[in-house]
Amino acid sequence: MKPSQLTTWKVQKLREHLNARRFAVPKLQRNFVWDPNRAAKLIDSIYKAIPIGSLFLWQMDKKSANLIRQSANVLPAFNSVGNPHIWFIIDGQQRLSVIHQAFEGESKKNDAGREIQFSRLCFVVNPEPKHEGQDNPARIAYRKPDDRDYISLRDVLHDRWRSRMPIKTKGFLAKIMDCRNRLLNYTMPIVIVESATLEEIGEVFIRVNAQGMKITNVDRALALMGNLDVGAMTDELREKIRQHGFALTDRNALLMGFNLINERPAVDSDPPKLEAMARRLSKSIQQSETKKQQFKKEWDHYRNAVLKAIDYLRGRCYVYDESYLPSSNMIATLAVFFYHHPGQPSTSQAKEIRKWFWATGVAQRYSGGGYHSNLVSDANLFEALAHGKQKYFTLKHRVEPDDLLSHQYSAQSARSRAFFCLLASLKPRYLDSDEQLSLANRAISPQNATHRHHVFPKTRLNDFPAKARNSLCNICFLVATDNLEIGMKLPRTYLADYRRNGKQAFQRAMKSHLIPVKDTSGVWNRSLKTAFKQFRRERLSLICSAFEQAARMKLFAKP
Repeated sequence: MKPSQLTTWKVQKLREHLNARRFAVPKLQRNFVWDPNRAAKLIDSIYKAIPIGSLFLWQMDKKSANLIRQSANVLPAFNSVGNPHIWFIIDGQQRLSVIHQAFEGESKKNDAGREIQFSRLCFVVNPEPKHEGQDNPARIAYRKPDDRDYISLRDVLHDRWRSRMPIKTKGFLAKIMDCRNRLLNYTMPIVIVESATLEEIGEVFIRVNAQGMKITNVDRALALMGNLDVGAMTDELREKIRQHGFALTDRNALLMGFNLINERPAVDSDPPKLEAMARRLSKSIQQSETKKQQFKKEWDHYRNAVLKAIDYLRGRCYVYDESYLPSSNMIATLAVFFYHHPGQPSTSQAKEIRKWFWATGVAQRYSGGGYHSNLVSDANLFEALAHGKQKYFTLKHRVEPDDLLSHQYSAQSARSRAFFCLLASLKPRYLDSDEQLSLANRAISPQNATHRHHVFPKTRLNDFPAKARNSLCNICFLVATDNLEIGMKLPRTYLADYRRNGKQAFQRAMKSHLIPVKDTSGVWNRSLKTAFKQFRRERLSLICSAFEQAARMKLFAKP
């Protein structure tokens, strides 16, 4: 690798290179991942002349066009006409993308599928320090433009900017011109390296990014597989999943499943590192075109297995979207089964999958110390089951019921997500009717949106610690209109109102929410402290029983 060249370019010069389409995103790079607020903060830093880091480029001739990542769409695509070489962006893609879109103002989706309207990047003409609580308020904001205080940067940076301004006074135009000058004349350090090999650049990518944005095991693996655009293949699979209404933000799970299938680790061992798989496959692909085609064939087969695994989780386990999924790696291990068994599971196979799903969620088996060995153990179990062998899922350590009692509903943990899958499996009903709530489809009307509701209003439980107020045992599903109607009422009041509408329908509704409403149940006690303590214990018992009934196995230790 030749020594790097150091130079500086003003943003105006960067813009010229962007228009000439001289940059390209290499296959080893990630997608655009920033959110609107981070984009606004970057341009605000440029406005205030705060350093934002350097742009690291790898200069290659056009023969290396096969290394270009074709899926990138936030930056303009490389133009081979009139450009003797390619500038691959090794570091600075996110920043360069925001700078480009500050001029263009297009709407683009980030890696999580969130649409960013770059036309909403606005220059704040008349900032108000009191809103910021500081003397140096933000001058760039992400919000809807107006005709006075918030002017879209797309108009500020346009060549014919004066004609686009809603106000023509000297004072207003002077502020706009000052903003233009600050942004266009901002100087950015540029590092250009030539004559490096793909392996060297992969190593550079890992080392550079390790010092800045968090680089994951997936990033490392993809950086080492530049001869095959696995990143684009993974993103294509994620997009296909997203089109079916199931957004999956974690690329790691998709590559982990493929890793478990290809490396086939022994039971009681850790899964092979993704980086090791990447090095082996990259070397194999370099040596043989046949190996490359074989890899693509295996990936297509694996892609179908992933889609079947997700369909199964949605249809049989009530994982309506990613927010219900206890662990993204559950897709990886279940995909192993469908890779080796393309059809639907038999009754005996479905029994073991059912036990695995609920036990893994409740016991949080894919986190903590035994995480890696559990992944390998489950992958081996599913491969054996897929081939018709008589294997059985077992849970080594049962869960203490009190762990559930104190578990927070907002924790986004495997246990809390499994809890909401459990509630969904019971087909919860409206409190005032016999009609079933809709959980699978997002409500168009905000009034029909489903909330996660505190059975005992948390504002009435100030004498209890937060972990008791917000535990899973105090949460159920409720539509927004019912949630608002209940407000701060205690359950002995609002449940009594619903019970008057019909006892049988009321009993069915309460059963669907696992809310104990016998005449002696805690919800009716007039002492709030006694009522809540008794309710939590009664509901804990119902939840534990429901989990074990769903799994059809023992999950909890004796209380």
